[in-house]
Amino acid sequence: MNAAGAPQVAARDVVMIANVMTPYRLALHRRIDRELPALRLLTIYTHDVGDQAWSLAGDDLDRVFRLGQGDQIANASRPKFALHEWRKGGRIIEFLKARRPAAAFICGYNDPGRLRVIRWCAAHKLPLFLIGDSNVRTDTATGLKRLVKNAVVGSVVRACRGVMPFGSSGAAYFARYGGTPATTFYVPCEPDYELITNLPQTAIDAARARFKLDPARRRAVFCGRMIPEKRPHMALAAFLAIADQRPDLDLIMIGDGPRKAELAASVPPNLANRVLFTGFIGQQELISALYRTSELLIMPSYYEPWGLVVNEALAGGMAIVASDLVGAVPELVKDRVNGRIFPADDQPALNAAVLEATDPERLRAYRAASASVLAAWRREGNPIDGLRRALRTVGVEA
Repeated sequence: MNAAGAPQVAARDVVMIANVMTPYRLALHRRIDRELPALRLLTIYTHDVGDQAWSLAGDDLDRVFRLGQGDQIANASRPKFALHEWRKGGRIIEFLKARRPAAAFICGYNDPGRLRVIRWCAAHKLPLFLIGDSNVRTDTATGLKRLVKNAVVGSVVRACRGVMPFGSSGAAYFARYGGTPATTFYVPCEPDYELITNLPQTAIDAARARFKLDPARRRAVFCGRMIPEKRPHMALAAFLAIADQRPDLDLIMIGDGPRKAELAASVPPNLANRVLFTGFIGQQELISALYRTSELLIMPSYYEPWGLVVNEALAGGMAIVASDLVGAVPELVKDRVNGRIFPADDQPALNAAVLEATDPERLRAYRAASASVLAAWRREGNPIDGLRRALRTVGVEA
């Protein structure tokens, strides 16, 4: 981008530097546009190809700037692309010089371009806030890696005017590197809650017809990439372990990845008609319809900075079984209230949790509690409130 000659705009302009457009980021940016009319949000997307091929338009968003056409997120931190990312950081700096925003927000710090922008903002006293879904529960670096991480992340946190984690696990992560309560503001991404809760019955019926789902049966769901960190094999193993005890329960495995074929092949022939592998679903309406026609989300992840599928499932009226390493668990899963929490990588514990959670009476109670658990978190973790509080610390009323 050549920002030379770009017109100066009002001091209420703020810049969001993100990697790619996702449903969750799109929902947040639309809320900012809608609920903070005193601000003009300028969004820079630094990459074009994410780890999921979402079908998104985003045409209703004004002031969107794309710097990374064709660039893949997976390459951002690879040494081979370091110079490319560094130069991209320079283009962002030129944009900031020309636009002179009141503040900026940067999502992540894991590539040379972002580190360059963070350093420049600190040197030129442009208020910059760091948004991240980091999770202290999975911050397990040791030895030399720990020393390097302490130095790098600590310098990033000190350079920013505040940090914006998704929840308490993220706040604890940043506190480890120098974040303070006074400069920590919850600004979580979120799904389009209205789309999920107000989904028309015709869309739900169409999803049932497309995937041949029997409305008389119950369904558990795994939703995520089929990669080791997400532990899809554990979700499938838990279902297979209890299938005889829950003959009216089916399993939907949503997602794609290197383990999908292996997992599908491992389903015994007598249970093949009870396990559905949908592949990746990039349409938010369709995936929301599957949540609305299911009862339980199984999330066995070993590494999950937050896990926005939990928010989606709760909005869809589902109960949750999740590992204790999922970042969203402290806020969104209350053990034996709206689901169960189990120790990560403990397959017998997961099996027992799914068996208990699918007891008809418990399942009804857990699902009924999900709405109040989600509502409480949406009040506590309202990203618009977090943004207002953060901006107030740098003299901007929004």
